[in-house]
Amino acid sequence: MTLSFIEYLEQRLHESPPKQKGLRTKRRLIIAAAKILERDGYHAMRLADISSKARLAEGSFYLYFTNKSDIALTVLGELVNDFVPLEIKAPGEDNPFAAIRAANRRWIALCRANAGLIRCVWQLGDEDHRIREMLQRSKRSWYERVAHVSTNGGRSSRRTAAALFAAYLLGGMMDELVRMLIIYPDPRLREVLDQLQADDDMVADAASILWLTIFHPNAKRPRDLSPAAKAVADWIGLDSELPVRTARSTNNGRRT
Repeated sequence: MTLSFIEYLEQRLHESPPKQKGLRTKRRLIIAAAKILERDGYHAMRLADISSKARLAEGSFYLYFTNKSDIALTVLGELVNDFVPLEIKAPGEDNPFAAIRAANRRWIALCRANAGLIRCVWQLGDEDHRIREMLQRSKRSWYERVAHVSTNGGRSSRRTAAALFAAYLLGGMMDELVRMLIIYPDPRLREVLDQLQADDDMVADAASILWLTIFHPNAKRPRDLSPAAKAVADWIGLDSELPVRTARSTNNGRRT
């Protein structure tokens, strides 16, 4: 399946077009708006551009949407509520690290493929409480899935809350990483990654090592680490033959 939300929308319209002409027209407007949001951002988007991109008269827009805020909310709502959960789902991997790595690699790749739209989600989240609440609900749903697995179904409400808080902490780390890596590229971070010869997958692998130490402290360090992830694991003192919780370094470099 494509990682591009716009390609996903176009493919869905092509393969399963609504029977009613009006609904097909609405889908064309949504796709057009998504393309302009990706390319130009919300503040530069004009209704005339949307109608032109959809090959419709400008007046047709108002048959389906009130204003550009209305259509932006529709586009970003489908991205956050439908597309992202479809793409970032719990993979059927056979060990904890493989599952964490697959999800983190997919998240970074998805942000890379939809950088303009993801930027719009965060920008508008500061301006529109509906988008902000939508994003918060989506994140909470994902964090609860992570915390649920880590606490064996939530046997202890206190332990569940602690795991959920840890998921928020690590999720915040991934959000900020995506901001600096893709949405608002930080040249200083790029310098560090260049030194490590780290691409997006290596970045995801390194982050996944930190997730592993938190949520699966008894798991062994995986052998097939990318160089950047191995550098992180070496720095925090993880031994490939020992459980994570017994292989952490002390301040003077000795293993505990």
